[in-house]
Amino acid sequence: MNSEKRTCQNCKKEFTIEPEDFAFYARIDVPTPKLCPRCRQQRRMMFRNFKTLYKRNSDRSMKSLVSMYSPQAPYKIWSHEEWWQDDWDPKSFGRDFDFSRTFTEQFQELLLSVPRFALMNFNSEACEYSNFTNGSKNCYLVFGCVEDEGCSYGHIVWESKDSLDNLYLHKSELCYGCVDCLNSYRLFYSGECEDCSDSIGLYDCKGCTDCVGCVGLRQKSRHIFNQPVSKEEYDKFLAEHPLGDTKSIELILGKREELRKNLPQKNYFGSHNNDVSGNHIHNAKNVQHSFDVQGGENSKFAYTARNVVDSYDVAFSPDIEYSYEALTCMKSNRAYFCHICLSSTDAYYSDNCFSCSNIFGCAGLKSEEYCIFNKKYSKEEYVELKSKIIEHMKKTGEWGEFFSAKLSPFKYNESISQEYFPLKKDEALEMGYGWRDDLPYTTGQETLKNDALPREPGLISIELCKEVLACDKCSRNYKLTEGEVGFYKNAGLLVPRMCFDCRHANRMSQRNTRDLWPGVCAMCGSEFKTSYSPEQQKQYKIYCETCYNNAVA
Repeated sequence: MNSEKRTCQNCKKEFTIEPEDFAFYARIDVPTPKLCPRCRQQRRMMFRNFKTLYKRNSDRSMKSLVSMYSPQAPYKIWSHEEWWQDDWDPKSFGRDFDFSRTFTEQFQELLLSVPRFALMNFNSEACEYSNFTNGSKNCYLVFGCVEDEGCSYGHIVWESKDSLDNLYLHKSELCYGCVDCLNSYRLFYSGECEDCSDSIGLYDCKGCTDCVGCVGLRQKSRHIFNQPVSKEEYDKFLAEHPLGDTKSIELILGKREELRKNLPQKNYFGSHNNDVSGNHIHNAKNVQHSFDVQGGENSKFAYTARNVVDSYDVAFSPDIEYSYEALTCMKSNRAYFCHICLSSTDAYYSDNCFSCSNIFGCAGLKSEEYCIFNKKYSKEEYVELKSKIIEHMKKTGEWGEFFSAKLSPFKYNESISQEYFPLKKDEALEMGYGWRDDLPYTTGQETLKNDALPREPGLISIELCKEVLACDKCSRNYKLTEGEVGFYKNAGLLVPRMCFDCRHANRMSQRNTRDLWPGVCAMCGSEFKTSYSPEQQKQYKIYCETCYNNAVA
């Protein structure tokens, strides 16, 4: 079978379905997608709210709690502890399927009736203001927080300790302002680094110590802007350019960018791979058009996934196999068109279900099997009814597509889609997405002007935690915590003058988008796919993996 060009029904742009894609869709008996890969990813992410948090009351105990759902959201919201109690049965909300109506309108009614937990926090302690945490302790405003301790202000921070203001940080400690860094210690303002320590402003460095403003170095120490220096010269530079001086950071990052434009840049970041395309892929084989993948094979369109096998269109899903159009389906097998279905098998069009098998159109189930719309059936009844519902959904055009965007419990600007695919309000509304004007923030309530903040790290006091500050960029109010004040003082950093949202947006802007363009190696002329846009390819010398490895060896 040959590849075919299709027109996305959402953005109206052309996309290609390859022969291996047709084979995958045929194997799981679903029609080819109506949307392009980018719009499919955008639609799924509309169902995930990371960092827009609200104060509201539990609909069960009426106790105040922190929730990813606004007080106006028409759902039954319980605390995590209340939801996991054994004194209620999700099957009590079970109902028959009505073949005179669409699946979507019936499933929406089920979602409105079954309780949801306020935040998704598992096995965590003192992480009340973080979301999607697992096995973490004493973390604050970290989203996608896995086995962390003492971390604050982050997005996808895993197995890290005492680190602040990071984006995609793995197995690191005492890091600040880093993007896509791994196995590092006391690393500041750096990106795409691995096994680095006691360094500032590095990019694409590995195994480096006591370095400043360097690019593409391997196993080096005491280098400044890629030049070796003596210990005395290194110490003198740090004394003359302290971290507490914003001009020092501007100088270091400015010179680093100059180096990037003159040195080879790899067409993608990753290692130990065989036949992959995308960015930030490690230990994978035949994983295509994917981003932020740690381990996997024979998969495509995977995003922020680990050990993904024989799956398409999965996101935020560690240890997932033989699945399609799945969001947050950890340790699941054959999860199709599902959201937050953990440790489940043969799950279809279900939401917030745990340790289940053979479920279709279910919500909030725990350790159940052979259920449709939360109603229990025998195996034979389940198989027969499931087949009839699929035929019905084929007639209504719903089968083979992820949940309609109108089923999302979040408005567009509450969801993580706004972070990866930012839209203005009029753009979102024109596309039929919801928008919330009353996001939870304040302005004009500051008790201390930023110009009055300490100008030297040594002058930072715990008393600052009593003050309300205003962001230099968006004017929104924010406060400091005792933990971060101690971090800034010990690290020699000044108190940030921007709120977390603006700092996070700045880090997001440092990453390439999750798109691929054709590229040509600036050294050998070979062709490849790269996340560097055509405009970026004019700014940087993009090398294929072989030429790049030879250049930095």
